[in-house]
Amino acid sequence: MRETMLRILSTLLLLVLHAGISRAQTSNSAASYVKRAMLHNAQGDIDAAVSDLDAALAFDPNCFAAYLNRGAARYARGDFEGAILDFNKAIDISPRAPEPYNNRANARLSKGDIEGALDDYGKALELNPRNAEALYNRANILRDRGNPDGAIRDYTAAIKSNPRLAEAYTNRGNLRMKKDDIDAAMSDYQTAIRINPRLAEAYNGRGNARFAKGDLDVAAADYSRAIEIDTSFAQAYAGRGLVRLLQGRTADAERDFAECLRLDASLKSSLEEHINAAKQRLAKSIRKLP
Repeated sequence: MRETMLRILSTLLLLVLHAGISRAQTSNSAASYVKRAMLHNAQGDIDAAVSDLDAALAFDPNCFAAYLNRGAARYARGDFEGAILDFNKAIDISPRAPEPYNNRANARLSKGDIEGALDDYGKALELNPRNAEALYNRANILRDRGNPDGAIRDYTAAIKSNPRLAEAYTNRGNLRMKKDDIDAAMSDYQTAIRINPRLAEAYNGRGNARFAKGDLDVAAADYSRAIEIDTSFAQAYAGRGLVRLLQGRTADAERDFAECLRLDASLKSSLEEHINAAKQRLAKSIRKLP
């Protein structure tokens, strides 16, 4: 399952900046460095952003926004321990702000501290029950721990808080597919695609739903669209290969299966199961011919 936490965290970096400045009541000099760091971050220059945030903290060691955003920048660089230290400082300065708890949870999760991440998401939601990012991220953990009902509840709450969160619709759709609620899953994928027409996971999910309904041509189109957006999407190659196998395009199917396994060899066992099921489905349909 593909994760989108880093993208959400980077978005959060921009969203909370001005609120953070107001809460911390930073000096004009510190605030100007934080604002310039935001511009550097928007341009993808994380090192320059960190340098400006260091300068902001030299002017004001209690600048909430500087710690929060430097933590996010460190997270983006893979310095999870450094990020956690910055989020700790942000929490010390403003313990009622939900953002640093959510961000620290992401960093803890990246370090494999699942229980710590759940605690932090819970604290973020205690402070702001409508925190869409915390709800979404906690849902991902619940999903991965085998609690689909809890995950669906959190995805639904995240969507209620932020109806534009396309990834939440996609992930909820994936869980609904596993529950054989294909129509509800299809609705989720459609909504996700309307919100973000370049979300490969949503096209792949809709392809799976259409495949389950027997709509092979449009399923193949969805898988192909997912591949156009993300050429490394192994599952989309697998799905399109299964469609092509059922359509009698054996050589094309084999090429898709080979590319799937080249991209992700761990899918071999699952792919073989699906290929066998597709062959049985094909044999059954042939037996029904007059």
